[in-house]
Amino acid sequence: MESAHSLNHPAFLISFGVFVGVFSGLMGLGGGAVMIPIMVLVFGLSQPMAHGTSLAAMIPPVTLPAVINYYKNDNVDWRFAAYMAAGILVGSFFGAWLANKLPKEELKLVFGFILVYVAGYTVFSYFGKQHLTRSVVLAAVLAVVTVGMFVVVRAIDGKGVERQDAKDAKAG
Repeated sequence: MESAHSLNHPAFLISFGVFVGVFSGLMGLGGGAVMIPIMVLVFGLSQPMAHGTSLAAMIPPVTLPAVINYYKNDNVDWRFAAYMAAGILVGSFFGAWLANKLPKEELKLVFGFILVYVAGYTVFSYFGKQHLTRSVVLAAVLAVVTVGMFVVVRAIDGKGVERQDAKDAKAG
């Protein structure tokens, strides 16, 4: 694995930014869906630090060039965007407040479960708007199944840890 020093080199970080920018422009996403997991797993940032750093990095480069390109192709509804921006302004403040209040591991779970839902919705929406309700329901089912799998694995791991702790206590 690369040393932390080489991963934090400006050339590497700029290359990482190019990757995120291409993903963001292609997918119409802010980039956090790819950036946050990489910042946590590769760069070793905590979940809240990755969220904050992602937002700080995305403000100038994503919005301006992407919006200009979409606008040139007549794909921006300014009225719709302005009203949404007002809501996002308020919502992002409270979302960040909540993210900073949650324990790091719980924030990671919330982020992961939301990504599963979004991924499911994106996949099932392939079948068209006439199946919107079905897409929403199937994505929710996928997210609930994922939560259920997590609970089962956590219970199994928890039992295994408890048994091992009991063995260690008896041995000691």
